Amino acid sequence: MLPSATTEPRTVYALGQLARAVQRQIEAAAGGRSFWVRAEVAGLKVNRHAYLELAEHRAGVRVAVMRAVIWQDALARIREGLGAEADAILKEGVEILFEARATYHLVFGLSLVIEAVDPAFNLGALERRKQETLATLRKEGLLDLNRTVPVPRVMQRIALVTSVGSAAHADFTRHLTGNEHGFRFHVQVFASAVQGDNAAYELGRAVARIDPARFDAVVLVRGGGSKLDLEAYNDLVLARAVARLPVPVLTGIGHDVDTTVLDHLAGRAFKTPTDVADHLVDHAHAFERVLLERMTSLRHHVQSSFAEHRTLLFARQGQLAHAAGARVMRERRRVDSATQDLRIAPLRRLRQVERPRLEEAQATVVRSAQQGLHLLATHLRGMEDAIGLLRPEKLLERGFSITRLHGAAVNDASALRPGDEVVTTFAHGHTRSTITSVEHDG
Repeated sequence: MLPSATTEPRTVYALGQLARAVQRQIEAAAGGRSFWVRAEVAGLKVNRHAYLELAEHRAGVRVAVMRAVIWQDALARIREGLGAEADAILKEGVEILFEARATYHLVFGLSLVIEAVDPAFNLGALERRKQETLATLRKEGLLDLNRTVPVPRVMQRIALVTSVGSAAHADFTRHLTGNEHGFRFHVQVFASAVQGDNAAYELGRAVARIDPARFDAVVLVRGGGSKLDLEAYNDLVLARAVARLPVPVLTGIGHDVDTTVLDHLAGRAFKTPTDVADHLVDHAHAFERVLLERMTSLRHHVQSSFAEHRTLLFARQGQLAHAAGARVMRERRRVDSATQDLRIAPLRRLRQVERPRLEEAQATVVRSAQQGLHLLATHLRGMEDAIGLLRPEKLLERGFSITRLHGAAVNDASALRPGDEVVTTFAHGHTRSTITSVEHDG
């Protein structure tokens, strides 16, 4: 409803008057002073100057919004002060602590002119979140879990989580494959972003794809960067996944001063990717040295044992030869004795068994011999009788005579010649005759 025409006269101000009045009030309240303000960078546009939209949220509700500007000179000074963290701090979504003056422009209204940004606020917040994450991991028993995982004697099958093509990837691969000992490693890369808003998520996905049964170690490396660039490696979800890996975790996050949460929970943390590669090579070399030392020790042991057993064998050989010789001698004596017994035993046995038969046979032989002798004697007597009958004297007595020429008996008339003088013997006496003629029979 419109105000009544009868009411008191209205005071009407021009917009500029009101704006200037507000400007004077603000400048009077601020007194030209600057203030330290904490706010989230909700929007950022940078050309020569930086134009920001600042906001404050409570319980997810935006409760305050204000524009701000960083003029060119201040922006250069602030970037220099923030150093490597400048891009990580001056970006949307980051809460910052800054020094600013409140100004009111008749056209653009209220805004803040930022003159300084405190990096310690952001780094402190980062450190607070890191410490909170470490405390949570410690409470859950995960902070030291990976350091209890047994380390293989040789770590050759490596799951590498890094940004493919990055300097960290190149340095790690070059030192590992070009090692002076010629050791061979099998490296499978699980690619991931290593910085940025999605880095923690991508790193977690890369770790989740690793099959621990196929690897001896998991290596996470990245190149150098600002502290805020390492924020992804402080993520609690990622840290839990890495802590629960049943194989040793090695990190080479690439920062000389600060350590990330993953560095704290890893089995071994190194400054750079190159250091991780060198450690793997040194680990393999140490195993090779141990192996060679054990082989040398084993060879010496075998040689010593062989010499000892050879000496023992020679001694046993001598003892065995002596024992064998003694045994052979004993057995030879037993054999000789057995042979002698065997030689005698049949005769003795024969004598025992055949004695009656032998005696009977002997008696039979004796009897037969006696009978034979008797028969022989009878026969001999017969022969003596026959021979006696054939004796010259008997023959002469029976009327036969013997004529001899020159002492030899003549049994063929052809042996005589007329005129030969022969002697004829009779049973009783001799005669001498002269052959007058010889007549031959037939």
